[in-house]
Amino acid sequence: MRRIITRADDYASSRSANAAIARSVDAGFIKNVSIMAPGPYLAEAAQLLAHRKDICFGFHMTLNAEWDNVRWGPVAAKEQVPSLVDRAGYFYQDPILFRDHPPSLQEIIVECEAQLDKLTAAGFKISYADSHMLPERFIPGLQEELDRWIEAKGLINHRDYYNFFPGGVPDGADSFERVLSGLTEDQYFFLSHPALYSEEMVQCGNAQVDGEELARGRNEEASFLAREDLNEISERRGFRAIRYDEAVPLSGV
Repeated sequence: MRRIITRADDYASSRSANAAIARSVDAGFIKNVSIMAPGPYLAEAAQLLAHRKDICFGFHMTLNAEWDNVRWGPVAAKEQVPSLVDRAGYFYQDPILFRDHPPSLQEIIVECEAQLDKLTAAGFKISYADSHMLPERFIPGLQEELDRWIEAKGLINHRDYYNFFPGGVPDGADSFERVLSGLTEDQYFFLSHPALYSEEMVQCGNAQVDGEELARGRNEEASFLAREDLNEISERRGFRAIRYDEAVPLSGV
């Protein structure tokens, strides 16, 4: 069987995401869940899924809070990581702002340590690491620093597995099967951000992303991932949904 690494991001960021991701995990297609330690609903997230031994949990390094009305800040004490926060004490909304506000690499590692410790204290067994909004694109030297830190922690590095499933999250079973039928390689990476439609999600949004549109789009992802026939469809086309610890690292990364 060929392989699809199936991942749901932003767990613990909202109750809507928690409910949708837990439902997706129960449906069986999602095998990896990336958790935001600064998220306000980490305790609920742990209660829902931390006991699951069939799921690979990931440290979703979070250095940005992108929404206008929903914000979060560092897990470490703010005085330990002053270069990571804006004047209000929250993370910057967009990682591109790090170009004008260069952060300390040392402070980022302090924050990573605090976030990882918080996840493990909540009861999660963390197996891999990835990043929210990819701030390493805008911070010189951060990618190399993160690679060293991830290796030292004994975690799987997300960078070794990116071969994106084309087209994003499908809108239904037929379109999903059509995409699968056209795939030619042995391993793909499927990324999702499911969340139930709610006023909580509508309150998200910013100048680039309308909150209503965001809430509806993530609910559509949640509805697709709640289907219980996705593994059957995948296997019919010769694919199996897998965890990161079952995946094969890609060469040349």
